[in-house]
Amino acid sequence: MSERLLHVIGSPRGERSRSVKVAERLIEGLVAASPGASVETLNVCSAQLPALTGPVIEGRYALIEGREVADEVRAAWAQIGEAVAHFLSFDTIVFSVPMWNFGIPWQLKQYIDTITQPGMAFRVSETGVEGLGAGKRAILVASGALDIRAGTPGGELDHQVRFMQAWLGFIGITDVHVVHLRPTYGPPEAVEAAMAEAYASAEALVSDLSRASRV
Repeated sequence: MSERLLHVIGSPRGERSRSVKVAERLIEGLVAASPGASVETLNVCSAQLPALTGPVIEGRYALIEGREVADEVRAAWAQIGEAVAHFLSFDTIVFSVPMWNFGIPWQLKQYIDTITQPGMAFRVSETGVEGLGAGKRAILVASGALDIRAGTPGGELDHQVRFMQAWLGFIGITDVHVVHLRPTYGPPEAVEAAMAEAYASAEALVSDLSRASRV
């Protein structure tokens, strides 16, 4: 079966987004290394995601207990279920993730909140929590105006990559790779060097993954 790739865009900047540019280059390499692979793009900044309002959240408990709910609540949970199934239908998920105030954009967080549902993305058993995304791969193209990452001064402020890794692990995705793009703010030569380094890292990752798939 051909590999299915999903590109989740977490930046609202469109063609100006540097993380999207690097992610697209990376995806081109993945497709070239996997003939027949298909790619779908989901821009969470423009997608119509279901709103997790009070009535919708309360409706979840009502549905679990077999009680009646309003039609709009039932429709919202049907849409949420479709979003989870859609996400889990892909083999590889590439995220374009800019850092906003040490974290991730609220639109991406809304998407994560939408699909991280018990019985859909994970389940709880007598042995603990089991993520239902096992066997999938995730790649984070993480950009930031400042070079904040693990092992650097200020690394403890990274609630971008560390959060994404923790969340992915929670839903069972432990094969996670990171391409850093930092800094994206400063002298033009510094930003250009960061872009060149990110492109090189993306190409090296594609090469490593391609080599591993042939072993």
